Amino acid sequence: MNALITGGAGFTGKKLINELLARGDKVKVLDKNMANLAEMKSPAVELIEGGIEDRAKIKLAVKGADVIYHLAETFSSDPYEVVDVDIKGLVNLLEAAVANKVKHFLFASTHRVYGKPRYAPMDEEHPLHPEESRRPLYSLSKLTREQIGLTYWREHRLPFTVLRWWYSIDPTQPMQGKVLKAMIDNALKGEVIKLPDKGGGDFILNEDTVRGFLTATLNEKGFGQVFNLTSGAYLTWLDLARVVLELTASSSKLEIIPADKWQGDPSITMDTTLPFECSLDISKAKRLLDYKPTYSAQEVRNMLRDSTGKLVELRKQG
Repeated sequence: MNALITGGAGFTGKKLINELLARGDKVKVLDKNMANLAEMKSPAVELIEGGIEDRAKIKLAVKGADVIYHLAETFSSDPYEVVDVDIKGLVNLLEAAVANKVKHFLFASTHRVYGKPRYAPMDEEHPLHPEESRRPLYSLSKLTREQIGLTYWREHRLPFTVLRWWYSIDPTQPMQGKVLKAMIDNALKGEVIKLPDKGGGDFILNEDTVRGFLTATLNEKGFGQVFNLTSGAYLTWLDLARVVLELTASSSKLEIIPADKWQGDPSITMDTTLPFECSLDISKAKRLLDYKPTYSAQEVRNMLRDSTGKLVELRKQG
């Protein structure tokens, strides 16, 4: 199989490249910054430096591709950049995919399109309110692109699949996230950590994110469908705070705020959506794609603790 990965130099892209190579596939990577792939010397990998807004680069990248994994994302707060790069870039890819008779187009989306949870766990039929997200422009853009891609499936019969997940981690790397970093910094200083009494989500290992893409690839049951992904390990922010206190041996006290009173706290985050309980239902992916998380929930929690420990060490170093 010949695959194209946009944004392939990123967190998930690098893992996906290695998994595809292990299967004997050929891979093209389109990314604006190839620094993370400097060590990639395989003759089965072709690196194309450029962005999805560049139609000439898109034509070059899509030519000969059987499958497109679209991971490229600006994460911008500038509405002009979101429209000019993220949305128009997707259209560039879709048009080239149709012209080149690409067999499958897979799109990386986000749980944020759901907005405030109406029920838990959230399945793919949950109401969509991206405007309620902490990052409404990003979330609205993701949902817009989902709908544009699914329109190409209906009107052009371009097989298109959407994958959504919450918080992706890799046990070999430090955890990321502003809330967690602020929590660790407060703990190291012995300061009070304020958090809502509710809120958290289903973590997913990067390995399971990639597994989701691979189990969906060229699977006709996934054409025109949206799927949630998770490793099945739900943790609250309070759970994480307790892990942080243990790892830092901190004397910090936890001040728990009722979720309905939470307005954010400058020491952690002013995010008013922190009490959202983002538990995702993956029964559809299990049923149609035979998707199964690699490890048990407890094993994932242990890995999350290890990854948090790596971040603690980095924060100690300043």
